[in-house]
Amino acid sequence: MTDVKQRYDASTVAVMRRALNEVVTDRRFLVRKSVTPLGVAEHILQQAASGERDLSRLKSSAFEKLSTAA
Repeated sequence: MTDVKQRYDASTVAVMRRALNEVVTDRRFLVRKSVTPLGVAEHILQQAASGERDLSRLKSSAFEKLSTAA
C-alpha cells in the first residue's frame, strides 16, 4: 500500500477523481463483481504514487486491473 503521508497537488487529485469516476461509471466496471470502487481507488492511488499523472493511462491501468481480476 502507498505511504499514508503521500501528498498530491490539486490538479493530481482532480485527475485521480476524474479517473475514478469515469472507471466506476463505465459498463466494464458495472458488469464486474470482483472489484469494488475502493479497489479501483486504491489502484489509482498506487499508480499516482508511482508517478503516473495522465488521465488516460490511469484509466487504462484501472481497466487492465478489471480485466485481470478473478
